[in-house]
Amino acid sequence: MLGGKTYQVTSSDLDEYVKTSKKWNELSQYKFAVHTGINIIANALSSCEIRTFRDWKEIRESQYYTWNYQPNQNENSNQFIHHLVENMILNNECLVIQTRRGDLLIADTYTHEHYAMYQDVFRDVTVGQGTDGIVTSPYTFPQKFKMSNVLFYRLSNENVQKLLMELVAEYCGLMEVAVDKFIKSGGERGILTIDAMSTTANYGTKPDGTPRTFNDVYTELMNKQFKDYFKSSTAVLPLFKGFHYDQKTSEALKRSTSEIKDVSDIDDKILEKVGQALMIPPQLMKGDVADVSQLTKNLLTFGVSPIASIIETENNRKSYGEAVLKGSFQKIDTSRIIHMTPQELATASDKMISCGAWNIDDVRVKAGDVPLMTEWSQRHVMTKNYADITDVIATKEGEQNA
Repeated sequence: MLGGKTYQVTSSDLDEYVKTSKKWNELSQYKFAVHTGINIIANALSSCEIRTFRDWKEIRESQYYTWNYQPNQNENSNQFIHHLVENMILNNECLVIQTRRGDLLIADTYTHEHYAMYQDVFRDVTVGQGTDGIVTSPYTFPQKFKMSNVLFYRLSNENVQKLLMELVAEYCGLMEVAVDKFIKSGGERGILTIDAMSTTANYGTKPDGTPRTFNDVYTELMNKQFKDYFKSSTAVLPLFKGFHYDQKTSEALKRSTSEIKDVSDIDDKILEKVGQALMIPPQLMKGDVADVSQLTKNLLTFGVSPIASIIETENNRKSYGEAVLKGSFQKIDTSRIIHMTPQELATASDKMISCGAWNIDDVRVKAGDVPLMTEWSQRHVMTKNYADITDVIATKEGEQNA
């Protein structure tokens, strides 16, 4: 399922992927890199609070509970956000429908009918079929859904997944060469010498009583015994009379750090390219934690905030309509992604309280504590360094007239 279109995968297709190591490696490399990016973005979004407002006053009612705690009976808010982000990145879009009970369900498959002058329509909407392909108890809605009755998040006009798969395929070609070089650089080498008389020697009988021929012995030696011998760290290789194996080792055959670096460099390049496509700093994709504060800010600005804006805009236009102009709306608070140390919070709190922007409860929430919800803790104060602009103008006019 890609963008509402279904592609059939046959058993022969699966056999080809399993038997062809190159294609199988490409799929594994791609899935690892993309799901690394998905988890980074989804984990960041999951830490955000989705705040709800009515008439410019913050409220916590059913909408707040749905988005921050339980979107549906089978998923909590964190699981739901991960599911939503995964669909947006893998399919370039995500369809969410709301049941009569108020549950938000992410559609796994659907048919999207596009219209120029009328609302788009979604048919054959199926939920309950996981992204891992395991079908538990899926349900297909018999009715059709108009665009105004669903939440439809579209990431971009270009399918990022398709472009990434083409890019990763190119890198995996280089990876295959690097791995092959790596294996050959440390592989076992030797020469097997066989006397001419060995082809007519007596090798006993098989379990069924028939004579064991030279071809039988040679095939078993090459396909099984040598294979087990090369794989084992310590092993003994029994040979018939007339067979002599001479191991060849040299400095040229020893594995160096160069071959290892070739493999790791290409693996890093794949992570970097996927990170660039998803607007994630390459250091975070590779697990580097140096200067994590600045990296988190870059992730928030370029990777998380655009997706949060898509979700926020769609929720507001479908759930509130023009009431957003009168102060009724949702807001995804991405400020919680960045964790502040006590020292950083103390400095920021002093400035924000002194100018009247924060109160005591606001500071406690930023610190991860529970708000006191008292009259004095919700009171805003301001130092005398700040004054009303009209008072400043009046004072200056008085000085000029004096």
